[in-house]
Amino acid sequence: MQTKPILMFVAVAILVGSIVSMTTNNVFATQAANSNNISTTDNGCPENVSAGDDADEPGAIDVNDQEDTETGNEDAGEANDEEEEEEEESGGTASTSTDDMGGGATDQIAHPKFDPCNFGSENIDNPYFTLTPGTTFTYESETEEGTEEDIVIVTDETKEILGVTATVVQDTVSLDGELIEDTFDWFAQDKDGNVWYLGEDTKEYENGEVVSTEGSWEAGIDGAEAGIIMLADPQVGDTYRQEWYPEHAEDAAEVVSLNEEVTVPYGTFTNCLQTREFSTVDPELNEYKYYCLDVGAVTLEEVIDSGETVELIDVNTGEANDEEEQQQNGGIDNADEPGDIDVNDEEDTDTGNEDAGEANDEEE
Repeated sequence: MQTKPILMFVAVAILVGSIVSMTTNNVFATQAANSNNISTTDNGCPENVSAGDDADEPGAIDVNDQEDTETGNEDAGEANDEEEEEEEESGGTASTSTDDMGGGATDQIAHPKFDPCNFGSENIDNPYFTLTPGTTFTYESETEEGTEEDIVIVTDETKEILGVTATVVQDTVSLDGELIEDTFDWFAQDKDGNVWYLGEDTKEYENGEVVSTEGSWEAGIDGAEAGIIMLADPQVGDTYRQEWYPEHAEDAAEVVSLNEEVTVPYGTFTNCLQTREFSTVDPELNEYKYYCLDVGAVTLEEVIDSGETVELIDVNTGEANDEEEQQQNGGIDNADEPGDIDVNDEEDTDTGNEDAGEANDEEE
C-alpha cells in the first residue's frame, strides 16, 4: 500500500528536475549566445555584433529587429530603433537635432552628439578640411594695426582626448613680424567623415610675453564639449556647434553655399563651400569662410561688417623644402652617404678631403 505514494513522489521529483534543467540550460545558452555576439574593444566600445543578437544597446539597430518586433521578443532599446533610424535618415551625416544635444547645452543651437566609439583611423581626409602632417598653410591680411601673417602647421603630433586620438595643429599669428598669438588646436575625424574640434591651447602675446590664455578649452573638462568644424556632407541650411565652453568659447556655423568661386593670391578655385561662422559670446565674430576642394582647407575669410579679409597665399606640403635643402647643403656637404654623388666630390677628391662614401662615387 505504501509503494504507490513512493513511486508518485519519485515521478514528481524527476519531472521537476527536468524542468529546472531545461530552464537552466536555456538561460546559459542565451548568455553564451549574447557573450559570443557582443564583444568590446580596449576602450570599452562594442564590436562584432552578429545575427541573433538580442541584447543590443538602446538606439542600436539590431540585425533581427524586425523578427523580434513581430514575435514580441524586443530587447532593451529595440522598440525605439525604427523611430531613431528615421531621425538619423532625416538628419544627415551628423545629427543636429535637439534630441542629440550634449550634456551642457543650454542655448538654441543644436550640439552634435560626440561618441568616442565612432572614431577609428587617425587620418583626417575630409575633402573640405584635410589635415596631412607636414602641410603648412600661410595666410595674410591687412588690418588697421598692420599686416598679419597666419601660419598653420599640421604637425605629426597627437593628443588623446576623451578616448580619441586627435591631430595637433599649430596656428601662429604675427603682426608686422611680431608674434601676437600661438595656438595648438586638436582635431579628429569620425567614421562618417565629420571633422571634430576637441579644443585648443591658445596664448596671446605682447612684447614677447604671454598676456592671455582666454579661449583655451578641452572637451570633457569644466563642461566643455567637442563640436564639428566640418560636416561630412554639408548641405545649405545646416547649422551646428563648432565648440562649446560656456561663456568662453561658443562658436557655431551655418552652411550658406556649396558652389562659390574664390580668388586669392594662391589661385582661383570653384565649387567652394561657404559658411557663416559666429559666436554667441562674441558678437564681433561674424564672418564668411570659404573652404575649397582643391585646397582642402579655408581659402578665404571675410568679416561681414568691415569687409576685412584673410587670404591664403601659400600651401607647402613639405616636399618643396627638399630642393632648397639640397641647394643649401650643396657646397658644404662633406658627410653624404655611400653612393651619393656629392656636389663637391671632385674638389674633395682633389684635396684628399673625401668624406665617408665619396671614394667610391666615381666607380659607382
